[in-house]
Amino acid sequence: MTSSASFRRFAFAFGTTFAILYVVALARDVALFTVFPSLGVVLAGTHHTREVADPAMGFLAPAIYWYGWAATAALGALMLGFVAALLPGRWTRTIWRGWVWLVPALSMIACVYLTLPWFRF
Repeated sequence: MTSSASFRRFAFAFGTTFAILYVVALARDVALFTVFPSLGVVLAGTHHTREVADPAMGFLAPAIYWYGWAATAALGALMLGFVAALLPGRWTRTIWRGWVWLVPALSMIACVYLTLPWFRF
């Protein structure tokens, strides 16, 4: 199966940008929306429950931020991917193709580091 050069540029830009933006969204706690599945509620933005005032609230209405972080990263990566697809091929030939695997690998390491406090190690 052969794909067009513009699709390859889109996929390259989307994959690497998504990995970077996901780490940024996780580190800065920027979610497009927050999901409270036990209540069936989806709120725009990042919303934390008042676990300090009443610790039981965290168990009654746990918030899921992962969907919002993934949506934030996907939206940013989609925009950059479309820009990359529209660029002429001669502008992107000098970019090292190893970034496609190196950036996501480094992003996974960063995500593990950023989530260590949740596990109280």
